[in-house]
Amino acid sequence: MLTVVGRPEGHPELMKPNSHSLIAAAERLDVDVSLCALIGDSLTDIQAAHTIGGAAIGFADKPHKHRLFVEAGAEAVTDSMQAIAQAISPLPGT
Repeated sequence: MLTVVGRPEGHPELMKPNSHSLIAAAERLDVDVSLCALIGDSLTDIQAAHTIGGAAIGFADKPHKHRLFVEAGAEAVTDSMQAIAQAISPLPGT
């Protein structure tokens, strides 16, 4: 099931760090939002995930971001989308 969620057009106040889009995505998937993890490349992504009690994975696409995400309390930080894709891929035979 593919679900794309973003802020409603014309409502910049619903941009992250507002957690509106995260809550909407969890509701569409019928998942408890506190069980979700957000992979993001900005501090506002980390803030939005934590606001709703979710986990934050910082994608440090620039060297200085690793430290910023750690200081912001990200549960994990990576500089590799490949590592994330491998981590969430189903295991063979499952």
